[in-house]
Amino acid sequence: MVAAGAVPDSRVVHIPDVFVWHPNLIRWHDLRKVIRVGCYTSVVGDDDRIIEVRKSIAKTEYSSIADDGGMPGQIVPVVFKKQARSRKTRNVDIQIVIYVMRYAFTDEIDRVYLASGDGDYLPLLQEVMRRGKQVEVLAFSSGLNEQLSYSVDRFLPLDQIFFGDT
Repeated sequence: MVAAGAVPDSRVVHIPDVFVWHPNLIRWHDLRKVIRVGCYTSVVGDDDRIIEVRKSIAKTEYSSIADDGGMPGQIVPVVFKKQARSRKTRNVDIQIVIYVMRYAFTDEIDRVYLASGDGDYLPLLQEVMRRGKQVEVLAFSSGLNEQLSYSVDRFLPLDQIFFGDT
């Protein structure tokens, strides 16, 4: 969206092709009882670049909304190395599926938030819903598989909070 000329809000934290976050995201969409925020991504570069990206993401904080007023937390980075900028790595997708399924088959959670517009996650989200968990998807309009927007319990668009009036 930036390449198409959209101007991000000044508070947006952005590492191009790796990570994007808005400090008010959880409050903006009234996301309840967030216990952990993980960022699964891949990066081109050597081990030092991977460490640098992990540290940058981990410095990014969020505040949850809870009955007790919420707690600040840091975003947990899970960063994989990829060979070339143009190549997609499946490691990110696989780890997200494992993580979500691990918790969906327990009573430890009652809701899953996924920030992705990738339609490859639709079978995962449908299975999580069959397990009785609520599923909410957050995504930008750019790159959104439209089926995600009407196949989950709640769809939360990100364009307005990240870009204002787009």
